[in-house]
Amino acid sequence: MDLYHIALFLHILTLLVATGAAALTRLATGRCDQARSVGEALEWHKMMIASSRWFPICIASFVITGFYMLSVTHVSAFSTGFILAGLVGVVLLLASGAFLGAKAKALESRLEGLAANGADQPKPKVAASTSVVVLPVVNTMLALGIVFDMVTKPASIPEALSVLAIGIVLGAALAMKRSSAEVEDASAA
Repeated sequence: MDLYHIALFLHILTLLVATGAAALTRLATGRCDQARSVGEALEWHKMMIASSRWFPICIASFVITGFYMLSVTHVSAFSTGFILAGLVGVVLLLASGAFLGAKAKALESRLEGLAANGADQPKPKVAASTSVVVLPVVNTMLALGIVFDMVTKPASIPEALSVLAIGIVLGAALAMKRSSAEVEDASAA
């Protein structure tokens, strides 16, 4: 056993933790949307926020362990496609996470204000913006694109970045398709 393999284990562990956090976040978001009372919605929303706090920790661990492994193998970070694509993906995930975090804090404040007047009152209909609906799915597909690049290790920068672009486009398409299906279901009811 050496430090490189420990770093590799931690590198992979961050992906597993991020996957678990993503699952909890998605569950909490769905339960919050289906909540009947303001208090119930607030509880699920707080669970979503608590779960999402793992993402920046995972991203930082992923980058730190990745750079350590690069230093051991003496690979140039900025001339290798899969590494550059990973860094671009990390920046996009951090920017998206900051945006979604700000939106989540605003909703939390609104729910807390409503709960102060009675947690048992019915939860008002909250229409999420398109970006709030699309970005979580895009983030998941972007993360899968990063993992694909890390496993296949394309040396070509355009090829590695294309994988990320495909993940982003697929994520947006899936989110929009699901969103339009939910709107159709709601109008049929």
